[in-house]
Amino acid sequence: MQCALEKLLRVFIPGLLTLQLVGCAAITTDNNRWQQPGAYEVAHNDELVVQDSVQARDVMLQVSWPVQSKGPLPVVVFSHGAFCYPQQYRNITDFWVSHGYVVILPNHLDSPNRGKLKPQEISQLLDARVRDMSFVLDALPEIEAQIPELAGRIDADKAAVAGHSFGGMIAMVKSGLHMQQADGTVLTSWQDPRFRAAVVMSGVGQVGPDARLPQQAFMSADAFNGLSGPLIANGGTLDEGNVGTGEIYPWQWRMSPYTLAPPGDKYALILQDADHYLGGLICREDRGGPDDPVGVAVVRAAQTAFLDAYLKDDRAAGRWLRTADFSELSDGRADLEFK
Repeated sequence: MQCALEKLLRVFIPGLLTLQLVGCAAITTDNNRWQQPGAYEVAHNDELVVQDSVQARDVMLQVSWPVQSKGPLPVVVFSHGAFCYPQQYRNITDFWVSHGYVVILPNHLDSPNRGKLKPQEISQLLDARVRDMSFVLDALPEIEAQIPELAGRIDADKAAVAGHSFGGMIAMVKSGLHMQQADGTVLTSWQDPRFRAAVVMSGVGQVGPDARLPQQAFMSADAFNGLSGPLIANGGTLDEGNVGTGEIYPWQWRMSPYTLAPPGDKYALILQDADHYLGGLICREDRGGPDDPVGVAVVRAAQTAFLDAYLKDDRAAGRWLRTADFSELSDGRADLEFK
């Protein structure tokens, strides 16, 4: 924990960014185990397809799991950013998997892996994304059947929802964010209580009826009051917001999942000089500024401790999350708040 992060060396293993600390003790302790990759090798299936009869379409899933780990395993369902590649989040999600999680990313209608978004699909995008997340939990038996190594190993009672950017909004919707239609109808059915916790990366603040969402739905005035469960949000001071109205929101708008939500098991990790893409290490490698491995390292450490605390009931993880010196862990760039 005393090792300076300026000593970080980036070592690329196909599909996984790991961070090695030079001169640090090789033995992992409770003080630094959330900073280090976990004990498990990571396996992927990037082209698993499950038929969703409700949407009348095949949903392609990217499934990652820890090799030779003992089950049952908690599961995290991750919603990618708008027009982002799901596999571009492995610098984060593979780290979770190495610590004993199954992570599943649906290719939403706007995923580049599906090809170009069809004009008729634009109006369906919000509803389809929300549906995809619950569908993954519904389809766990089929996923286990298609990946025999996972048969009987996924614990559906320990599920978290996660997302980045537009996907962060989807994660909030599944966690109780109040949405309503233009006629005032509240879309409460979009919440899924099976998700016990939420990880929101570069989320969104208040979105009104003038925002360019892909269907006639927007946040109610008390939208964030519905986020009553455990949640961790992260964002950077270079991460401005834009919802298509021409107005540019300051980075603090991205932290609304924390600041506007009611207190109780809420965490916020704020990174100085971090952008929306952590320098192209998530979502889109051709966006953002210079690579930000320090940002990736501190974000995923906090997220993993959060998941351990609320899905694995790991009290040590909760204590570390509340007491760790995140400024020291990030060369003075990170600050973690909780309420």
